[in-house]
Amino acid sequence: MPRHIPPPRLYWLLLAALPLLLLLGGCESTVETRTEPASQIDPRLSRAEGLEAAGDNLAAAELFLQLAGESQGARQGRLRLRAAENYLRAGDPDRAEAEIRRIDATGQPQLAFARRLLEAELATTRHHPDQALALLQAPPPADSDRSTRIRYHRLRAEAFRLAGDLLGRGRELEALDSLLQDPDARLANQLAIIQTYTILSDQALQRLTPSPPGEHGGWMALARIIKNHGNDRARARPLIDAWRQRFPAHPALPALLDGAYQKLKGQYRRPSRIAILLPEEGRYARVARALRDGFLAAYYQEPVEQRPQLLFYDSSDPDRIWPLYQEAVAAGADLVVGPLDKQGVAQLARAGELETPVLALNQVAPEVPPPADLYQFSLSPEDEARQVAERAWLDGFTQGLVMIPQGRWGERLSRAFRERWEALGGTLLKQQAYDPAENDFSQPIQALLNLDRSTARHRQLQRLLGEKLEFEPRRRQDAQFLFLVAKSQKAREIRPQLQFHHAADLPLYATSAAYSGRVSPQADRDLEGLVFLDIPWLLVDGEDDPLSRQRLARVLPESESRYRRLYAMGIDSYRLLPHLARLQNDNAEMVAGESGNLYLDRINHIHRQLVWARMEEGIPRLLGYAPRMDVPDGPAPPAPETPAAGAPPPASGEGTAGADGVMDGGAAVAE
Repeated sequence: MPRHIPPPRLYWLLLAALPLLLLLGGCESTVETRTEPASQIDPRLSRAEGLEAAGDNLAAAELFLQLAGESQGARQGRLRLRAAENYLRAGDPDRAEAEIRRIDATGQPQLAFARRLLEAELATTRHHPDQALALLQAPPPADSDRSTRIRYHRLRAEAFRLAGDLLGRGRELEALDSLLQDPDARLANQLAIIQTYTILSDQALQRLTPSPPGEHGGWMALARIIKNHGNDRARARPLIDAWRQRFPAHPALPALLDGAYQKLKGQYRRPSRIAILLPEEGRYARVARALRDGFLAAYYQEPVEQRPQLLFYDSSDPDRIWPLYQEAVAAGADLVVGPLDKQGVAQLARAGELETPVLALNQVAPEVPPPADLYQFSLSPEDEARQVAERAWLDGFTQGLVMIPQGRWGERLSRAFRERWEALGGTLLKQQAYDPAENDFSQPIQALLNLDRSTARHRQLQRLLGEKLEFEPRRRQDAQFLFLVAKSQKAREIRPQLQFHHAADLPLYATSAAYSGRVSPQADRDLEGLVFLDIPWLLVDGEDDPLSRQRLARVLPESESRYRRLYAMGIDSYRLLPHLARLQNDNAEMVAGESGNLYLDRINHIHRQLVWARMEEGIPRLLGYAPRMDVPDGPAPPAPETPAAGAPPPASGEGTAGADGVMDGGAAVAE
C-alpha cells in the first residue's frame, strides 16, 4: 500500500522559487528593391522575386546577385542584401556572410540597418545570441517602416530565447504586439507572451512585477492566473474578470482570454494525485532521499488548496516496477514520478503504452520507440560533454585535446564530446587517459602535449652530438583548447601540472564534475582559468529565492552534501509536471529550472541548458547560460513489438538497462 506525505519537517516551508516558442513566422525582406517606375523594372527582378516566393532560394539568390553585379550604388547594395537573405534561407550561411561583407552602406542608414538585421539573423542561426543582441542594441532609425521594426523585435526575442533570458524575450514580444495589425498574428504573439511568462515560477512573477504594474505587469498577472488555474476554467473565469477590471486598457485580445485560453489550458495539466516510486533501501537510497526532499520542498511552496495528493511506493526491488506502476494507476494516480534505476526505467520504456504518464528519474537509450507518455529526466553527464563541445566551437576553436580518467565514465563523456564536436566540424587531435588513483599526471600530460616526443628528440640529438645541450620542452602548438574530464579533487591536481608542463595558456574546459558545488576560494585557486558549466542552483545568486541553495541548507543541512545537485533535480521534478504536455508539443519550449533550462527532444528525454562560469581567484564568475543548440537525439530506435494490452513489459537485463544505474557516475552522485 502507498504511504501518504511523509517528512512533516518540511510542512513549514511556505516559500516559492525563482526559476519557447520558436521565432514567430513570417520573415519580411529587410529592404525593398522596387524604387524604379514599373516600366523600368528588369523582368529578371520579377523572376527572382517569384523564385523567392516559391521557396527556390538558391536560384533566387543567384539571380539577385547577377542583378547586383550589373547595378551601382544603393540599388546594388539592396540587391546584394536580397541575395544574402536568400542564401541564408537556402541553408548557406557562409555564402550569405560573404555577400553581407561586400555591401557598401556608406551614407545609407536604412540599408546599413537592414544589413545589421541580417547579420543578427545570421548570428542567431549560428547560435550566437550575444553577438546578435550586440548587433541589435541600437533601435531602428526613426523613419523605419513597420516591417523593419517588427523584424527587429522578432530577432531580439529569438536572441533572448537562445540566451535563456525569458524576461528579455517577453519584453520584446510585448513591443512586437503593438506593431502587429493582423488579428491572427497578434493572437499568436500574445499567446507567446503568456507562454513565456508562465515558464517562470509564481514567486518569480510576483517579484518581477513592476510597481505600478502597468501593461508589462498586466501580462505577468494574466500569466499567473492561467498558470495556476489552467485546469479549472470555472475558477479562472472570475479571476480573469477581476484582472480585466484592474487592467481595463490592457491590449490583451478578448480571444486570448476565451478561445486561446482553451489552447493554453490543454498544455498545463496539474495532476491531482501523484505516485512517487523511489527506493528506500539499497545503493540508491541516499540518492532517492535527496530527490524526495527536493521534490517535497517545491511541493510545500504551493498554496495548500493547490497541492496534489502524494502516494509514495518503495521501489527498492527494480523487478517490481511494473506491478508498482499498475498498483499506482489502480489507486487513481494521474501521474507517476520515478523509478530511479535504469533497469526500472527500461521496463517502462518497453511497455508500448502507458495508461498514466510517467516522469522517470533516469534515462535509457531507446531500444524500441518508447511510450508517448514516458518522460525521462536525469543529470546526464553526456549532455554536459556535448555543451562543452558547443562552447568550444562557439568560442571559435576548431582543434582540441581531450584528457579523461580511465574507465567507463571517462569513455562515455569522451564519446559524447567527440560525436558532437565532429558533427560541428571540429577536429579532435588527441585523447589521453590518466589513472585517477594516481597523483602524479606528468606522463599522460607529456604524452598529450607531445612533450615526450620533444624530450626524445632532445636525447637523440645529445647522443648524436656527444655533448649536453640546454633544453626546454615545447608543447604541441596545433591544439587550441583542452577538454578535461575530472572530478573536483583531480581537477585541482591536474590543472597546476598542466601549467608546469607549459600549457598555462591552453584554454581549459570541464563539466560540472570539476566543481565541488561549494565556493572554496582556497581550494579552488588551483583551478584558475578553468571554464566549466553547472546548474543555476549552484552558480546563480538566489538568496532572495526561498528555495535557493543557501536557504534550503538552513532547513536541510544534508542538501550541502555530495548529492547537492540532486536536490535541485528534485525541485525541478515537481515543477516540471504541469508543463510536460507543453514541452512535448514544441521542443523549442522550456521550463526555467534549478538544474537548468529544461526542454524535451523527440523521444521525451529532458535536456538541460546550463550556466557557464570561469574560475577566477578560486571563485566561479558567471559567463551566462549556454545557448540553445540542436538536440542530438541519436539513432532512431527500431520498430516496436507492441505487447498485448495489459501485459507487463519484457524483463530488462542488466546489460540493457545500464548496470551503472542512477546517474551514470555523473557529478551529482560522486565527487
